[in-house]
Amino acid sequence: MQVKAGIGILYAMDNNIYAISYQMRKELYRKIFSIFLIGAVFLVLISLFLSFVLYPVVSNSDSMSPDISSGSLEFVCPFLKKPGRGDVILVQNHEVEPVSKLKKSINTVSLFFTARKWQPFEEKPVAGTKPMMRRVVGLPGDTIYIDRYVVFIKPKGENHFLTEFEVTKKKYNVEILVPPAGWDVELGAKSSIEKITLGPDEYFVLGDKRLVSADSRIWGPIGQSKIRGKVLMLYFPFNKFKIF
Repeated sequence: MQVKAGIGILYAMDNNIYAISYQMRKELYRKIFSIFLIGAVFLVLISLFLSFVLYPVVSNSDSMSPDISSGSLEFVCPFLKKPGRGDVILVQNHEVEPVSKLKKSINTVSLFFTARKWQPFEEKPVAGTKPMMRRVVGLPGDTIYIDRYVVFIKPKGENHFLTEFEVTKKKYNVEILVPPAGWDVELGAKSSIEKITLGPDEYFVLGDKRLVSADSRIWGPIGQSKIRGKVLMLYFPFNKFKIF
């Protein structure tokens, strides 16, 4: 009986070791705090990365098909705002209604802790549009004209016009369909434009679906201040994974 009683006491002590040992309890709290701290730091680093280095966007239209289809997910780098020829960028062409500095600060905190998923005081575009993806075709100093949806470019310092695919090292696909009978080429995305020369801070951007895309043929060239970032890769759907 004494042996059984002794075993019972040891068992009870083992189960309540943290209740009777301050040192063991202190060590347990230290371990819990360390795990919590590591998790919090990890979440902060992920939030910082997704907020300021690389963040996901959803393509909401087929204007960049066939390379970027509607519903696909892409990563955008917000600090790469000086694009090269052929790059895909995120453009905020329309002006947005300004918000106060206090609301901007709250938005920044909210975007930080939600990995850029939600902000309480969203800046709404005046024209009702959101940032969109477009391809950079013309760089500052280029002279450009379009003839029946074919883009001709004379880079700054050159003497001859070449097609867009002859002046860029990037490979990409565009969709140029023959307009249906009776199509008014002056409506919507123009099939032809006269020669224009881009200023020192101007870029000419086009959608890859040339027949219907809203782009610089309608808005005109865009300034660098309208560029929200550079699209680096398409990561979903996985079977269409692509690095730009």
